[in-house]
Amino acid sequence: MTEAAKYQVTIHGNVYDLAIGDGAQVISTGPRDRATPPFMAPPPPPQGILGRDDDLTRVFDLLQLGDTDAADVPPVALRGLGGIGKTTLAAALGRLAIMPELFPDGVLWAALGPQPTLRILLDGWGRALGVDLLPERDETACRDRLRAVLYRRRALLIVDDVWEAAHGSYFTVAGPHCRTLITTRETPVAYALATRDRTLRVDVLKPEAALALLRRLAPEAVIADERSAQRLCERLEYLPLALTLAGRLLAVEADVPARMARLLGELIEQRDARLKLLQAEGRLGLTEEEPVSLQAILGMSVARLDGTDQERFAMASVFGGDPLTWEINAAAYVWECPVEEAEATISRFIQRGLVERRGARYWMHALLADYAAEMMEGMGL
Repeated sequence: MTEAAKYQVTIHGNVYDLAIGDGAQVISTGPRDRATPPFMAPPPPPQGILGRDDDLTRVFDLLQLGDTDAADVPPVALRGLGGIGKTTLAAALGRLAIMPELFPDGVLWAALGPQPTLRILLDGWGRALGVDLLPERDETACRDRLRAVLYRRRALLIVDDVWEAAHGSYFTVAGPHCRTLITTRETPVAYALATRDRTLRVDVLKPEAALALLRRLAPEAVIADERSAQRLCERLEYLPLALTLAGRLLAVEADVPARMARLLGELIEQRDARLKLLQAEGRLGLTEEEPVSLQAILGMSVARLDGTDQERFAMASVFGGDPLTWEINAAAYVWECPVEEAEATISRFIQRGLVERRGARYWMHALLADYAAEMMEGMGL
């Protein structure tokens, strides 16, 4: 794949460029001249977008981006566990080079996180649109003003990392010719802001895309031992964030091949090595002044459970299996509770983005199972 091709995606057989230059992201510090529309979506990651063409096609269709005459298109939500690639997918959509043509009034982006400063984020959208929201009395007034401004405009609104439906509701300001895309870990948030039918569950990468991502980030590691690289992809269960962090780590160590090989083996064999993978960029809701671990990122959803559910989440690591799945009766047995209570607990896990239903069984990602095992040991269960 050429250098240019890594910034392209394919939708319905058509190849679209992704805008990567600074000109695609216009950040305002004051009222904006309407002649300069904002394009606020973050740039694609350095490794490009891999394995997401089908997902982008589904979002493209749900938002009816192929029909410029469509009006009053309801919002779409991307839902999935932490690190699955929801933000990357949303950014790829916002960075399609055709966006200025489809949305001449711009692409607005807001990243909320667990504890957003709503007024500042709303003011940012106001400045980007050339509107001063500072005189408005509260967030509700800001929302109403933005709705009025966007009523006759054509813009794409992307609301990333929503943890509470009440927070996301302040950004439901689209006019009839706008489109809205939301990302969230939480099922109730997705269904409240976009309905179940218009929620797209983002899954892990396919094995070939996962290996391609690792090859893009750490080519020496894959060339030196492709079988071990495949095993690492399997052990990380194709989670894009984990693959990215592992690839970066291996790339840094590539000039000492023996050390790189040892670290690759540790990532495959040692739970602690996987969970301690670091993300240099920080994370909304976690300390942003220093790198945060994969363990901390995954734990953001677990922390929203009550004490009993946290214990049951930890105990779920005993089910084992590859992939790790279980039936409700087995959960009730392990948790020593009635089946109805086990059903309610599993429902809460699903709502937090920690578990998915697969047929008659329930699946927990391998890295969440690592996290659960670590919790179980810490709790002495």
